[in-house]
Amino acid sequence: MNIFFGYIAFTTAFMAVGCIVLYAFEKLIVFLYEQLKEFFFPTPQIPEDVYEQICKEASDFVWAKHRPWSHDDMFAEYMCLVNDMCIDKWNELYGKWG
Repeated sequence: MNIFFGYIAFTTAFMAVGCIVLYAFEKLIVFLYEQLKEFFFPTPQIPEDVYEQICKEASDFVWAKHRPWSHDDMFAEYMCLVNDMCIDKWNELYGKWG
């Protein structure tokens, strides 16, 4: 009876380790594929001067809004606006992603 339980424990441990190794191997293959794809076909980036202009426009827009409350740093709103404007500019320059 003890041999049967030992066989079950060994089989379960072997399958668990095998699953972990396969999962790690799959992640390694995906990582290498993405790195090679980015190396040979790099994703286009928004030019630095255009990015600075977007940040300035977003800053001016956020600061120009009337806020009746106090102690609002507006940073989260600024970051969301910069992100949205960068997406719009990227789509304008390079076409819709995907």
